[in-house]
Amino acid sequence: MTVATTLDPQAGYVVTASPSFIEFNDQTFAAFYQPILGPVAFSLFYALKARLRSRPTLASRVMQSELLAQLNTGGRQVIEALHRLEAVGLVQTYFQHDEVGDVYVYELQSTLSPEKFIADNLLSILLLEEIGENAFDQLVAQSRQFKLVSTNTVLTNISHHFFDEFHVNSRSITTTPEAIANARKQTSVEKQPSLTTDMADDFDWSTLMSLLANQPIVSTDLEHNRELILVEHQLYGIDEPTMKKLILRSINLKDNHFDSQKFKRIVASTYNVVYTQPAKVAEKDNPPVDKADGQLTSKDRQLLNTAKEYAPIEFLQDLKAQIGGYVTSGERHILTRLVEEDKLQRDAINILTWYVIGDRGNSTLSANFVDAIANNWLRNGIVTGSQALIQLKNFNKQSQEKKKQPVAKKKNWRKTINEPMPEWSKKKESELMKKASSQEITKLRERIANRKKKQ
Repeated sequence: MTVATTLDPQAGYVVTASPSFIEFNDQTFAAFYQPILGPVAFSLFYALKARLRSRPTLASRVMQSELLAQLNTGGRQVIEALHRLEAVGLVQTYFQHDEVGDVYVYELQSTLSPEKFIADNLLSILLLEEIGENAFDQLVAQSRQFKLVSTNTVLTNISHHFFDEFHVNSRSITTTPEAIANARKQTSVEKQPSLTTDMADDFDWSTLMSLLANQPIVSTDLEHNRELILVEHQLYGIDEPTMKKLILRSINLKDNHFDSQKFKRIVASTYNVVYTQPAKVAEKDNPPVDKADGQLTSKDRQLLNTAKEYAPIEFLQDLKAQIGGYVTSGERHILTRLVEEDKLQRDAINILTWYVIGDRGNSTLSANFVDAIANNWLRNGIVTGSQALIQLKNFNKQSQEKKKQPVAKKKNWRKTINEPMPEWSKKKESELMKKASSQEITKLRERIANRKKKQ
């Protein structure tokens, strides 16, 4: 099934919730999830939550047009918001087509606890990048506000165990009671939706281990934080030598242990810094182009070669270095989605980025604008960087030609109507202004008197 690019108003939908949804926490949702979701996704979740009904069925479906009307926004914005909710594990979407038509089932999921959220590599990194280190530290402190802060304690856990206080029939332990067995059959044990399912691993882990072989670091720490390192690689396209430098900067000098929180902060600050100097997009030496095209200039070829060498986020980061900007979380989401859809080649995605930021001079990537260009390219069979460049050159040429064309004069379609002039208008002004005689006045009075008698 192809991924929808806009919410279908004619389709039906039903809202359900997982059994663990009873643990959903509004405060955690607002403090931890909202900054990375954005306002539309935040509103969408509560709009879906308001539709929850006891024992829902497909027969109780309602039209998605009602959802659009409630949110008062476009279908494209709503579908992007839904995809964000799915990506962070708050909504699972199911689809089927039956005799009534298309129907979607949106299953709401519970929020993670603050501690589990902070421990999650993907979510905690996104939140840190979105709100900054100071606000992030405040959230962490708030989530741990009731934890004992006294130091130099020698507390011993003297809590009683279950069997110290409760007695359970041994037969019930070995042979599960029928009521419990039936309940377990009806609903399997839930698992939190994985955020890293099918995440591509194109990172050479063995190469990284070789680069760090003689460095003062506890090697078991790296294996323990392998997912975190791979996540950062996926987000920013960090290669093995660069990752080595970032890891070494994250070592605790007291005990040589890898500090995962320090690593997150270093990566976030490195790839979200506001640049003031041009970077390597314009400076890097370029290898020869694999396939020459007569329509491309030498500058076009240089840009194309650079676009082929960089991951999309890295390319955007370097491009923004030339205008004094930084990559926002929304832009990372846009590029990540384009890469995951795997329809445009990565050099074409980079050319699209260059066109929006470098050529048109926009400060950020806009989802609507980027999607409009990408869909236009795909409709015209454009998937590579060279094809994208030629398409842009042809588009610019056509735009210039339209500007040079003289504007055609509008024809006057009004019809000229010739009306006959009244007799009095043909008389001279002296005749019109001539004073009436006493006889003419008498006749006029008689005429008026006769009219009144007839009435």
